[in-house]
Amino acid sequence: MGKLIDPYGREIDYLRVSVIDKCNLKCFYCVPDDVGSCSPNVSEVMSLEEIINISKAAAALGIKKVRLTGGEPLVRKDIVEMVSKISQIEGIDDISLTTNGVLLNKLAPALVKAGLTRVNISLDSLNPENFKKITRGGALKKTQEGIQAALKAGLTPVKINVVAMKGINDGEIEEFVKLTVENDLHVRFIEYMPISKSHQKQWGECFIPLSEIQGLCEKIGPLEKQFSFHGNGPADYYRIQGAKGLVGFISPVSRHFCGQCNRLRITSDGKIKPCLFSMDEIDLIEAGGDQEKIKQLFLQSLKFRPDPHQVDKNPDSRFNCSKREMQQIGG
Repeated sequence: MGKLIDPYGREIDYLRVSVIDKCNLKCFYCVPDDVGSCSPNVSEVMSLEEIINISKAAAALGIKKVRLTGGEPLVRKDIVEMVSKISQIEGIDDISLTTNGVLLNKLAPALVKAGLTRVNISLDSLNPENFKKITRGGALKKTQEGIQAALKAGLTPVKINVVAMKGINDGEIEEFVKLTVENDLHVRFIEYMPISKSHQKQWGECFIPLSEIQGLCEKIGPLEKQFSFHGNGPADYYRIQGAKGLVGFISPVSRHFCGQCNRLRITSDGKIKPCLFSMDEIDLIEAGGDQEKIKQLFLQSLKFRPDPHQVDKNPDSRFNCSKREMQQIGG
């Protein structure tokens, strides 16, 4: 089994696979200006066979962790079968999924049986009306039922992803932190990213830096850094004294984490994105399912990984350089 090591010494062992670019919600920070469609449609996405072939090639090169994303991955009718087949690939020891939780209530038991190990659930408001506004029509109750189903199915700790936004949900940050006190939940606050030019005005109005987010969290109590807990991603974790769960912070804007990046992304139409904030893409579908060709394309993609030291010098270069919206990348 080989290894994927980029020109800057970063070992890549984590693959994020967007299995569909459509969603059953339409969050305003993901789909800007209330345009575009997020209706479930799998006509232009990778087939199950293509996803399994790509995952097998990646595992042969040292990928150990696979996260299935979207859009909303649970709108795919074959998602349980997909998890089952990936779980059988030699070398893959962790399969996780990012979801809005709407369909998780009925799918959680089957996903666990198929081999799913962890789940992240997007939840940006605890107020039904605010949730409906952010998601453009979603029902908070369905996501809450999905969270309970995940806990019951043993997908613990359940991670809750909260995109913190000024004037939108910053008044709820303390309530989110309180969730960790009595529940085995990891609530992670994520800085809002200006992933493309279409987000610029909206981002400027809503962005909150990590320092402010953390200050709001500390109103509940002192945050104790958890050095012993390490997730697969860039979050730093803290605990309110005596709490069952953790509070996490992900800061792609004010304190970038490029130097520790251990992942590659596959878009729903089968392109490798060597970096979230890059225009560069490499088409895996052109390999026609040939394992050796797919491996060579993975190796080729490493050459397009950015120099983290150059990002330090010019942090603004990370943004406004993607030709896809967030729902097309998978986060």
